[in-house]
Amino acid sequence: MVLPALLLLAAQLPTGPLHLEYREPNGFLLSLLKQLDIPVSSQTLVFSKTSAQSHLIFPSAPRAIFFNDDVYVGWVRGSDFLEISYADPARGALFYLLEQDPAIKPRLATKDTCLQCHESSRTFNIPGHLLRSVHPQTTGHPYTDRGSFVTDDTSPFAERWGGWFVTSSTPLNFPHMGNKVFPVIDDPKTLGRFDDPSWPTNTSDVVALMVLAHQVAGHNRLAYLDQESRAALSLQHTMNEMDGKPDLAANWSASTQRRITRVIESTVRFLTFADEEPFPQPIRGDSSFAQDFQKRGPLRAFNCDTRLFELPLSYLVDSKLIDRLDPVVKQRFLARLQQVLTREAGIGPYAKLSPAKAREAWRVYSKSAR
Repeated sequence: MVLPALLLLAAQLPTGPLHLEYREPNGFLLSLLKQLDIPVSSQTLVFSKTSAQSHLIFPSAPRAIFFNDDVYVGWVRGSDFLEISYADPARGALFYLLEQDPAIKPRLATKDTCLQCHESSRTFNIPGHLLRSVHPQTTGHPYTDRGSFVTDDTSPFAERWGGWFVTSSTPLNFPHMGNKVFPVIDDPKTLGRFDDPSWPTNTSDVVALMVLAHQVAGHNRLAYLDQESRAALSLQHTMNEMDGKPDLAANWSASTQRRITRVIESTVRFLTFADEEPFPQPIRGDSSFAQDFQKRGPLRAFNCDTRLFELPLSYLVDSKLIDRLDPVVKQRFLARLQQVLTREAGIGPYAKLSPAKAREAWRVYSKSAR
């Protein structure tokens, strides 16, 4: 689990140096990834100028993003710092910088200015992450008048990966926006495969990209579930005090019940892939990402023929964001999850789920949660 490693790093912010090795051409990057247990195979490459370091990002010099279950690391060639963000169970996304200077001992520094873009309606108005798809010009600048898409499991494939390199072991014979620039908006130019020895690897694995999109959206939804339910319970507490009632679920008002039920239901729908866009063809990556990822725990077996995962339950159900929930909310969330997977799969809003696979998902989760 990477959480203790990041907390160890963060704990050294005020006083202690980080024990990292600096090596050209990536600086502290590879050493940091090793310390945080982030596989190099998770590398995805984004060349659109949609981040704070846009002046250094081009189709010929993309920004590399690496990730595991809790932490995201961004590296840009020629930058003075590494970008690190952490999906905190209590506060949403937290952002750090690590200065790339071999002459000084490396330290983490917080970076709240990231919230200018990372706290909006797209992240449920709490600090979060975004994976965007844009129409990039040949310079990497997005066409601002053409709109953009926030990508997750439900996105049509034709709207995915604009501004990203996408690599795979088999051709992707369906419309998507990856590997393209738009000299003319209606006549895109396809880029060649990115290959530069300055980058840790030359892959931007399509499976890693899809997992990244799922995880980013999942982290945002789980943080929203926690904060929205706590806001509802805080208001309910005030009402109970005024009425002289104890803080028991039996005393929740109808509005509190609806508010918590609504956010639980939307989270369950997402974590069970109830609205996942079906694959237009079997999709295969071209790095060791799939093997590296599947080793990290249950619920991670890939399908990649018709859908991303074999079982209709996200591995994020094991995250500390679930443990963070109010105990009554967590109990209701898990009860609703069990009901969907064991009784409602294949019908109504959950019609896309295979009942047999859904029951297997609950069995795997229940076993791992003991």
